[in-house]
Amino acid sequence: MMQTYLVGGAVRDKLLQRPIKDRDYVVVGGSAEELAALGYIPVGKDFPVFLHPDTRDEYALARVERKIAKGYGGFSFCTDRTVTLEEDLSRRDLTINAMAMDEQGNIIDPYHGQDDLAQRIFRHVSDAFVEDPLRVIRIARFMARYKEYGFSIAPETLALMQRIGQSDELAALAAPRVWQETARALLETQPTEYFKVLVQADAIAPWFSDLAPSMQQIQTLAPAFTYLQEMARATDLDESQQLAIASALLTLDCSPEASAKWCQLLPLPNHVSDCIALTQTHLQSLLDLEQLDAQQILLLLLQCDVQRRPQRLRLTLQAIRCYAHARLPQLNLESRFVLLENMIAAMVNVNVKDIIAQGYTGIEIKTQLQAAQLAQINALLHAK
Repeated sequence: MMQTYLVGGAVRDKLLQRPIKDRDYVVVGGSAEELAALGYIPVGKDFPVFLHPDTRDEYALARVERKIAKGYGGFSFCTDRTVTLEEDLSRRDLTINAMAMDEQGNIIDPYHGQDDLAQRIFRHVSDAFVEDPLRVIRIARFMARYKEYGFSIAPETLALMQRIGQSDELAALAAPRVWQETARALLETQPTEYFKVLVQADAIAPWFSDLAPSMQQIQTLAPAFTYLQEMARATDLDESQQLAIASALLTLDCSPEASAKWCQLLPLPNHVSDCIALTQTHLQSLLDLEQLDAQQILLLLLQCDVQRRPQRLRLTLQAIRCYAHARLPQLNLESRFVLLENMIAAMVNVNVKDIIAQGYTGIEIKTQLQAAQLAQINALLHAK
Protein backbone atom coordinates (compact mmCIF):
# COMPACT_ATOMS: atom_id res chain seq x y z
CA MET A 1 0.00 0.00 0.00
CA MET A 2 1.40 3.39 -1.00
CA GLN A 3 2.02 5.83 1.88
CA THR A 4 3.40 9.38 1.86
CA TYR A 5 5.38 11.14 4.56
CA LEU A 6 6.54 14.71 5.02
CA VAL A 7 10.32 14.53 5.45
CA GLY A 8 13.52 16.45 6.03
CA GLY A 9 13.70 20.19 6.48
CA ALA A 10 9.96 20.73 6.71
CA VAL A 11 9.72 18.44 9.76
CA ARG A 12 12.81 20.00 11.31
CA ASP A 13 11.55 23.55 10.88
CA LYS A 14 8.07 22.65 12.07
CA LEU A 15 9.54 21.36 15.32
CA LEU A 16 11.70 24.50 15.57
CA GLN A 17 8.57 26.59 14.91
CA ARG A 18 10.25 28.21 11.92
CA PRO A 19 8.37 29.15 8.74
CA ILE A 20 8.33 26.26 6.27
CA LYS A 21 9.28 27.29 2.74
CA ASP A 22 9.35 23.93 0.95
CA ARG A 23 7.56 20.71 1.71
CA ASP A 24 9.17 17.49 0.48
CA TYR A 25 7.50 14.10 0.68
CA VAL A 26 8.68 10.51 0.45
CA VAL A 27 6.44 7.87 -1.11
CA VAL A 28 6.81 4.38 0.36
CA GLY A 29 5.41 1.29 -1.34
CA GLY A 30 4.67 3.08 -4.61
CA SER A 31 6.03 3.22 -8.12
CA ALA A 32 6.66 5.82 -10.78
CA GLU A 33 3.81 4.39 -12.82
CA GLU A 34 1.34 4.74 -9.95
CA LEU A 35 2.29 8.36 -9.30
CA ALA A 36 2.05 9.21 -12.99
CA ALA A 37 -1.38 7.61 -13.14
CA LEU A 38 -2.48 9.85 -10.26
CA GLY A 39 -1.46 12.95 -12.19
CA TYR A 40 1.91 13.60 -10.52
CA ILE A 41 4.38 15.29 -12.87
CA PRO A 42 7.82 13.62 -13.25
CA VAL A 43 10.82 15.99 -12.93
CA GLY A 44 13.68 13.87 -11.58
CA LYS A 45 16.60 13.07 -13.86
CA ASP A 46 18.72 10.90 -11.56
CA PHE A 47 15.85 9.24 -9.70
CA PRO A 48 12.05 9.48 -9.76
CA VAL A 49 10.84 12.78 -8.30
CA PHE A 50 7.35 14.10 -9.00
CA LEU A 51 5.46 17.33 -8.48
CA HIS A 52 2.02 17.20 -6.93
CA PRO A 53 -0.52 18.22 -9.60
CA ASP A 54 -2.06 20.91 -7.37
CA THR A 55 0.46 22.04 -4.73
CA ARG A 56 3.63 21.47 -6.82
CA ASP A 57 5.30 20.01 -3.71
CA GLU A 58 8.00 17.41 -4.43
CA TYR A 59 7.27 13.72 -3.96
CA ALA A 60 10.20 11.28 -4.25
CA LEU A 61 10.03 7.52 -4.23
CA ALA A 62 11.73 6.03 -1.16
CA ARG A 63 15.24 5.05 -2.19
CA VAL A 64 18.54 3.59 -1.07
CA GLU A 65 21.79 4.55 -2.74
CA ARG A 66 25.30 3.28 -3.33
CA LYS A 67 28.46 5.29 -3.98
CA ILE A 68 29.91 4.47 -7.42
CA ALA A 69 31.99 7.56 -8.31
CA LYS A 70 33.40 10.78 -6.88
CA GLY A 71 31.33 13.86 -6.28
CA TYR A 72 27.79 14.81 -5.42
CA GLY A 73 26.28 12.88 -8.32
CA GLY A 74 28.34 9.71 -8.01
CA PHE A 75 25.55 7.44 -6.75
CA SER A 76 23.34 4.67 -8.05
CA PHE A 77 19.81 4.45 -6.68
CA CYS A 78 17.27 1.76 -5.97
CA THR A 79 13.64 2.90 -5.75
CA ASP A 80 11.99 -0.49 -5.50
CA ARG A 81 8.61 -0.45 -3.73
CA THR A 82 10.13 -2.65 -1.00
CA VAL A 83 12.40 0.18 0.22
CA THR A 84 11.25 1.16 3.71
CA LEU A 85 10.92 4.63 5.20
CA GLU A 86 13.69 3.88 7.69
CA GLU A 87 16.02 2.83 4.86
CA ASP A 88 15.26 6.05 3.00
CA LEU A 89 15.88 8.17 6.10
CA SER A 90 19.16 6.35 6.80
CA ARG A 91 20.79 7.91 3.71
CA ARG A 92 20.20 11.49 4.90
CA ASP A 93 22.95 13.75 6.17
CA LEU A 94 21.93 14.76 9.69
CA THR A 95 19.72 13.20 12.30
CA ILE A 96 17.59 16.35 12.45
CA ASN A 97 16.95 15.94 8.71
CA ALA A 98 16.18 12.23 9.03
CA MET A 99 12.73 12.59 10.57
CA ALA A 100 9.37 12.05 8.90
CA MET A 101 5.76 12.91 9.70
CA ASP A 102 2.79 10.83 8.64
CA GLU A 103 -0.59 12.18 7.58
CA GLN A 104 -1.83 12.07 11.19
CA GLY A 105 1.05 14.25 12.41
CA ASN A 106 3.00 11.44 14.08
CA ILE A 107 6.78 11.84 14.02
CA ILE A 108 8.89 8.92 12.80
CA ASP A 109 12.38 9.41 14.21
CA PRO A 110 14.55 6.28 13.94
CA TYR A 111 17.86 8.16 14.36
CA HIS A 112 16.95 10.34 17.37
CA GLY A 113 16.75 13.62 15.50
CA GLN A 114 14.40 15.10 18.09
CA ASP A 115 17.03 14.59 20.81
CA ASP A 116 19.67 16.35 18.70
CA LEU A 117 17.20 19.09 17.86
CA ALA A 118 16.58 19.69 21.56
CA GLN A 119 20.34 19.76 22.20
CA ARG A 120 20.92 21.95 19.13
CA ILE A 121 23.43 19.52 17.62
CA PHE A 122 24.22 18.77 13.98
CA ARG A 123 25.09 15.06 14.02
CA HIS A 124 25.55 12.73 11.04
CA VAL A 125 23.23 9.75 10.63
CA SER A 126 25.91 7.23 9.62
CA ASP A 127 29.47 6.96 8.36
CA ALA A 128 28.03 7.00 4.84
CA PHE A 129 28.03 10.75 5.44
CA VAL A 130 31.52 10.94 3.90
CA GLU A 131 30.28 9.61 0.56
CA ASP A 132 28.71 12.95 -0.36
CA PRO A 133 31.14 15.90 -0.29
CA LEU A 134 28.32 18.42 -0.74
CA ARG A 135 27.34 17.72 2.86
CA VAL A 136 30.31 19.76 4.08
CA ILE A 137 29.02 22.77 2.16
CA ARG A 138 25.42 22.20 3.24
CA ILE A 139 26.23 21.90 6.94
CA ALA A 140 28.28 25.09 6.72
CA ARG A 141 25.19 26.77 5.27
CA PHE A 142 22.99 25.28 8.00
CA MET A 143 25.29 26.88 10.57
CA ALA A 144 24.80 30.25 8.85
CA ARG A 145 21.05 29.81 9.26
CA TYR A 146 20.73 28.05 12.62
CA LYS A 147 23.59 29.47 14.66
CA GLU A 148 21.12 31.98 16.10
CA TYR A 149 19.26 29.02 17.63
CA GLY A 150 22.44 27.86 19.40
CA PHE A 151 23.39 24.99 17.08
CA SER A 152 26.87 23.49 16.95
CA ILE A 153 28.44 20.59 15.07
CA ALA A 154 29.06 17.31 16.89
CA PRO A 155 32.85 16.70 17.16
CA GLU A 156 32.55 13.33 15.43
CA THR A 157 30.63 14.94 12.56
CA LEU A 158 33.22 17.70 12.21
CA ALA A 159 35.89 14.99 12.05
CA LEU A 160 34.12 13.41 9.08
CA MET A 161 33.81 16.83 7.44
CA GLN A 162 37.57 17.31 7.88
CA ARG A 163 38.14 13.91 6.33
CA ILE A 164 36.21 15.04 3.25
CA GLY A 165 38.00 18.41 3.21
CA GLN A 166 41.40 16.75 3.28
CA SER A 167 40.49 14.46 0.38
CA ASP A 168 39.99 15.57 -3.22
CA GLU A 169 36.24 14.96 -3.14
CA LEU A 170 35.25 18.64 -2.94
CA ALA A 171 36.93 19.25 -6.30
CA ALA A 172 34.41 16.87 -7.89
CA LEU A 173 31.49 19.13 -6.97
CA ALA A 174 29.83 21.14 -9.72
CA ALA A 175 30.69 24.86 -9.57
CA PRO A 176 27.03 25.96 -9.97
CA ARG A 177 26.05 23.92 -6.92
CA VAL A 178 28.87 25.36 -4.82
CA TRP A 179 27.81 28.87 -5.79
CA GLN A 180 24.15 28.07 -5.10
CA GLU A 181 24.97 27.01 -1.54
CA THR A 182 27.31 29.98 -1.04
CA ALA A 183 24.77 32.47 -2.33
CA ARG A 184 22.14 31.08 0.02
CA ALA A 185 24.58 31.24 2.94
CA LEU A 186 25.41 34.88 2.19
CA LEU A 187 21.72 35.72 2.64
CA GLU A 188 21.33 33.87 5.94
CA THR A 189 21.28 35.59 9.33
CA GLN A 190 24.94 34.80 10.16
CA PRO A 191 26.83 34.28 6.87
CA THR A 192 30.25 34.41 8.51
CA GLU A 193 29.45 31.05 10.15
CA TYR A 194 29.43 29.43 6.70
CA PHE A 195 33.04 30.36 6.09
CA LYS A 196 34.13 29.66 9.66
CA VAL A 197 32.88 26.09 9.28
CA LEU A 198 34.65 25.66 5.95
CA VAL A 199 37.89 26.75 7.62
CA GLN A 200 37.29 24.38 10.55
CA ALA A 201 36.57 21.52 8.13
CA ASP A 202 39.73 22.11 6.07
CA ALA A 203 37.35 22.73 3.18
CA ILE A 204 38.65 26.03 1.78
CA ALA A 205 40.30 24.32 -1.20
CA PRO A 206 39.57 24.26 -4.03
CA TRP A 207 36.58 26.62 -4.19
CA PHE A 208 37.70 29.34 -1.77
CA SER A 209 41.50 29.14 -1.89
CA ASP A 210 41.66 32.53 -3.63
CA LEU A 211 39.78 34.07 -0.70
CA ALA A 212 41.96 32.52 2.01
CA PRO A 213 42.93 35.91 3.57
CA SER A 214 39.24 36.74 4.01
CA MET A 215 38.41 33.26 5.26
CA GLN A 216 41.02 33.40 8.00
CA GLN A 217 39.61 36.60 9.51
CA ILE A 218 36.00 36.31 8.41
CA GLN A 219 34.62 36.91 11.91
CA THR A 220 35.89 40.48 11.87
CA LEU A 221 33.43 41.14 9.02
CA ALA A 222 30.43 39.94 11.04
CA PRO A 223 29.39 43.55 11.91
CA ALA A 224 29.48 44.40 8.19
CA PHE A 225 27.05 41.61 7.33
CA THR A 226 24.81 42.56 10.24
CA TYR A 227 24.78 46.17 9.06
CA LEU A 228 23.90 44.98 5.55
CA GLN A 229 20.91 43.06 6.88
CA GLU A 230 19.73 46.11 8.82
CA MET A 231 20.17 48.22 5.71
CA ALA A 232 18.21 45.74 3.61
CA ARG A 233 15.31 45.84 6.07
CA ALA A 234 15.32 49.64 6.21
CA THR A 235 15.59 50.26 2.45
CA ASP A 236 14.38 48.74 -0.78
CA LEU A 237 17.39 46.47 -1.32
CA ASP A 238 16.23 43.21 -2.86
CA GLU A 239 17.97 39.85 -2.38
CA SER A 240 19.97 40.09 -5.62
CA GLN A 241 21.39 43.45 -4.54
CA GLN A 242 22.06 42.19 -1.04
CA LEU A 243 23.90 39.21 -2.53
CA ALA A 244 26.10 41.49 -4.65
CA ILE A 245 27.06 43.60 -1.63
CA ALA A 246 27.70 40.55 0.58
CA SER A 247 29.90 38.98 -2.10
CA ALA A 248 31.90 42.18 -2.43
CA LEU A 249 32.44 42.29 1.34
CA LEU A 250 33.74 38.75 1.16
CA THR A 251 36.60 39.76 -1.16
CA LEU A 252 37.84 43.00 0.39
CA ASP A 253 40.66 41.37 2.37
CA CYS A 254 41.98 39.81 -0.84
CA SER A 255 43.87 41.26 -3.77
CA PRO A 256 41.96 42.34 -6.89
CA GLU A 257 43.75 39.59 -8.81
CA ALA A 258 42.70 36.86 -6.36
CA SER A 259 39.14 38.17 -6.30
CA ALA A 260 38.95 38.20 -10.10
CA LYS A 261 40.23 34.62 -10.18
CA TRP A 262 37.53 33.55 -7.71
CA CYS A 263 34.88 35.27 -9.84
CA GLN A 264 35.99 33.14 -12.78
CA LEU A 265 35.96 29.93 -10.74
CA LEU A 266 32.28 30.14 -9.78
CA PRO A 267 29.33 31.13 -11.98
CA LEU A 268 28.59 34.44 -10.27
CA PRO A 269 25.79 36.54 -11.83
CA ASN A 270 27.11 39.53 -13.76
CA HIS A 271 25.79 42.07 -11.26
CA VAL A 272 27.64 40.26 -8.46
CA SER A 273 30.99 40.11 -10.25
CA ASP A 274 30.54 43.75 -11.33
CA CYS A 275 29.99 44.83 -7.73
CA ILE A 276 33.08 42.91 -6.62
CA ALA A 277 35.23 44.45 -9.37
CA LEU A 278 34.04 48.02 -8.77
CA THR A 279 34.39 47.76 -5.00
CA GLN A 280 37.89 46.30 -5.30
CA THR A 281 38.96 48.95 -7.82
CA HIS A 282 37.54 52.02 -6.13
CA LEU A 283 37.52 51.17 -2.41
CA GLN A 284 40.42 53.40 -1.45
CA SER A 285 39.35 56.32 -3.65
CA LEU A 286 35.85 56.27 -2.20
CA LEU A 287 37.15 56.05 1.37
CA ASP A 288 39.40 59.05 0.58
CA LEU A 289 36.73 60.93 -1.37
CA GLU A 290 37.34 64.23 0.43
CA GLN A 291 40.88 64.29 -0.93
CA LEU A 292 39.80 64.03 -4.59
CA ASP A 293 39.39 67.07 -6.82
CA ALA A 294 36.59 67.51 -9.36
CA GLN A 295 38.60 66.03 -12.24
CA GLN A 296 39.46 62.92 -10.24
CA ILE A 297 35.82 62.48 -9.19
CA LEU A 298 34.65 62.85 -12.79
CA LEU A 299 37.17 60.23 -13.91
CA LEU A 300 36.00 57.86 -11.17
CA LEU A 301 32.35 58.30 -12.15
CA LEU A 302 33.16 57.80 -15.84
CA GLN A 303 35.08 54.62 -15.03
CA CYS A 304 32.03 53.38 -13.13
CA ASP A 305 29.81 54.15 -16.16
CA VAL A 306 27.31 56.03 -14.01
CA GLN A 307 25.61 57.60 -17.03
CA ARG A 308 24.36 54.24 -18.27
CA ARG A 309 24.45 52.13 -15.12
CA PRO A 310 24.32 54.29 -11.98
CA GLN A 311 22.97 51.41 -9.88
CA ARG A 312 26.35 49.61 -10.06
CA LEU A 313 28.15 52.37 -8.20
CA ARG A 314 25.31 52.70 -5.71
CA LEU A 315 25.75 49.03 -4.77
CA THR A 316 29.48 49.64 -4.37
CA LEU A 317 28.79 52.58 -2.06
CA GLN A 318 26.55 50.32 0.04
CA ALA A 319 29.30 47.69 0.22
CA ILE A 320 31.81 50.30 1.37
CA ARG A 321 29.35 51.60 3.99
CA CYS A 322 29.10 48.09 5.42
CA TYR A 323 32.87 47.56 5.28
CA ALA A 324 33.57 50.85 7.03
CA HIS A 325 31.01 50.01 9.71
CA ALA A 326 33.03 46.90 10.60
CA ARG A 327 36.60 48.06 10.01
CA LEU A 328 36.56 51.88 10.15
CA PRO A 329 33.75 52.81 12.60
CA GLN A 330 35.37 56.17 13.28
CA LEU A 331 34.97 57.19 9.64
CA ASN A 332 31.85 59.20 8.80
CA LEU A 333 31.06 58.41 5.18
CA GLU A 334 27.48 59.60 5.02
CA SER A 335 28.00 63.28 4.23
CA ARG A 336 30.57 62.58 1.54
CA PHE A 337 28.49 59.80 -0.03
CA VAL A 338 25.40 62.03 -0.07
CA LEU A 339 27.51 64.62 -1.88
CA LEU A 340 28.67 61.97 -4.34
CA GLU A 341 25.07 60.89 -4.99
CA ASN A 342 24.25 64.53 -5.77
CA MET A 343 27.19 64.63 -8.16
CA ILE A 344 25.97 61.48 -9.90
CA ALA A 345 22.49 62.98 -10.30
CA ALA A 346 23.93 66.26 -11.64
CA MET A 347 26.23 64.43 -14.04
CA VAL A 348 23.45 62.22 -15.39
CA ASN A 349 21.16 65.23 -15.83
CA VAL A 350 23.52 67.02 -18.22
CA ASN A 351 21.56 66.90 -21.49
CA VAL A 352 23.65 65.92 -24.50
CA LYS A 353 20.89 67.25 -26.77
CA ASP A 354 21.58 70.77 -25.48
CA ILE A 355 25.23 70.36 -26.48
CA ILE A 356 24.33 69.14 -29.95
CA ALA A 357 21.90 72.04 -30.29
CA GLN A 358 24.85 74.40 -29.77
CA GLY A 359 26.38 73.05 -32.97
CA TYR A 360 28.98 70.66 -31.61
CA THR A 361 29.65 67.49 -33.60
CA GLY A 362 31.76 64.32 -33.43
CA ILE A 363 34.36 64.14 -30.69
CA GLU A 364 33.51 67.69 -29.65
CA ILE A 365 30.21 66.45 -28.23
CA LYS A 366 32.01 64.16 -25.77
CA THR A 367 34.50 66.90 -24.83
CA GLN A 368 31.76 69.44 -24.17
CA LEU A 369 29.64 66.90 -22.32
CA GLN A 370 32.46 66.07 -19.91
CA ALA A 371 33.27 69.77 -19.50
CA ALA A 372 29.66 70.43 -18.50
CA GLN A 373 29.70 67.48 -16.11
CA LEU A 374 32.95 68.69 -14.59
CA ALA A 375 31.39 72.13 -14.05
CA GLN A 376 28.46 70.54 -12.22
CA ILE A 377 30.81 68.56 -9.95
CA ASN A 378 32.93 71.65 -9.29
CA ALA A 379 29.87 73.65 -8.34
CA LEU A 380 28.78 71.04 -5.82
CA LEU A 381 32.29 70.76 -4.37
CA HIS A 382 32.52 74.51 -3.80
CA ALA A 383 29.02 74.66 -2.35
CA LYS A 384 29.94 72.33 0.55
